[in-house]
Amino acid sequence: MKNDEKKYDLVKQFFLYLVSPPVQLFLIVLSSFLIITLAYGPIRKFYSAEASSQLLPITPQLVKKWGGEPIMVTVGLHIRNFPEFDFVSNKFEFDGILWFEFDPALISLETISKFTFDKADLIKKSEPYTKLIDDKFFARFDIRVRFNMTLDYQFFPFDDHRMFITLINRFVPPNEVMFRSGEIDFSIADEVKISGWEIEDREVRVGYAQDYLEAHEPQKTVLYPKIVFSIDFRRSGIRYILLIILPIIIIFFMGLYSFAFDPQKQSAMITGLAIGGITSLLSYRFVVERLTPQVGYFVLSDYIFTILLFFALIEVLLGLAIVNFGKLNKFFIIVRGILFLSFHIIFFCTWYYFLRQLW
Repeated sequence: MKNDEKKYDLVKQFFLYLVSPPVQLFLIVLSSFLIITLAYGPIRKFYSAEASSQLLPITPQLVKKWGGEPIMVTVGLHIRNFPEFDFVSNKFEFDGILWFEFDPALISLETISKFTFDKADLIKKSEPYTKLIDDKFFARFDIRVRFNMTLDYQFFPFDDHRMFITLINRFVPPNEVMFRSGEIDFSIADEVKISGWEIEDREVRVGYAQDYLEAHEPQKTVLYPKIVFSIDFRRSGIRYILLIILPIIIIFFMGLYSFAFDPQKQSAMITGLAIGGITSLLSYRFVVERLTPQVGYFVLSDYIFTILLFFALIEVLLGLAIVNFGKLNKFFIIVRGILFLSFHIIFFCTWYYFLRQLW
């Protein structure tokens, strides 16, 4: 019996010490360090989950199958600025110059001018400025394009994005006209600066696309040349992480202080901290909602908030039960300590699980 009592006293003292204010303060500091350490890799590394639309490569074997040599048209794009750039509302608009270089004896300017941008609105298109460069015809258009993108926000606010600008011409087949372009033909003005974002890289891919007008009828398949200009945007700094993730974690840790008090002496403190924690989380959610992209699925910040809100609800229920009982007995001491440890372990396992996918 004495050994059992001694073991009980050790367990009791351990769990009482575990939730004491000095230990909780130490865990807050340690947790903050671990949160920042785990987040450092994803912040520094570019990660994008966006996928480009269909782009089929044009190979020498395919050209041979088509018969003859397609007319080569060099295409370039220069972006002057982004009058509208909003990843939250998914609205984008850019001003730029689109240019073509081709042999006027083989293809007309009228055919070249029938270009468009896939899944975008060409809201401005100037008359072409033309001139001869050696034996090639150079045609330049001032354009303004408005478009939306299918963006993946599952790791918000650690989300980086790849923007696709897709040029097509549905009035010529790729066996007659083939686009060619490279990174040297795709440029962005140096003065383009977007608050909160950095341009990480850019890429150009050339090929063709096909539309099936009727299944199992290859004769009714429409082929057309296509170029995909892509720009990689990476979040600059840790502003969104500090504004969204850090406050809800701090609020949660402050609510955990309700575990540190004795209901016989500080019942008001227990209920105040527990209820204050959950109400503060719910209130701050309205702030986070304005910063979070409007999507129909859970993003990383939603998962973190939901888990911490669930923990805060358990804190309130346990706190009210302890206050209603009036004192700490063996059951409440052990349950409170186990929950305290479980909250930390589950939170960091969740944090690690999501961020590990970005490393």
